[in-house]
Amino acid sequence: MELAQAIREALENQVFEHEPGQAALSLRDGVNEHGPEAVAGGLVDAAAIALRRMVAETEEAYDLDDLLQRLAIDGAVPADSVQVLGGMLTLAAATAGGVRPSVDPLMAELGPERALFGAWLAALSTIRIVAISLERTETDVAEEVVAALEGL
Repeated sequence: MELAQAIREALENQVFEHEPGQAALSLRDGVNEHGPEAVAGGLVDAAAIALRRMVAETEEAYDLDDLLQRLAIDGAVPADSVQVLGGMLTLAAATAGGVRPSVDPLMAELGPERALFGAWLAALSTIRIVAISLERTETDVAEEVVAALEGL
């Protein structure tokens, strides 16, 4: 299974089918075949695709601290995961801007499971944020991300 296919399947299962268990299995298969660093990087790429779309259409930029605070207050992100999400969103934003930092330092700092969780949370949170910003559904944004991943 190609990495892009594993990420695509996970997003489709989570966002389109509302099957988080199946999404987790798709990601696990990707990790087993490609390793946690590659899957985390692919999830960061997926988040970057959504961010590029938002910036291209709105020319908006969010303040990271404000965004994380809003996500935590809204209950969208568990309080103990805000810092992990912030690190992954920073990687996604840099990637959207054209420079893809390595996920290896966060992998080493957080461990593979926590870093993968953060990358998955960043991809899903970014899809939600972009959907709100562009006044579209999460499914619409996820479809655009999936279509872009097919081109990779």
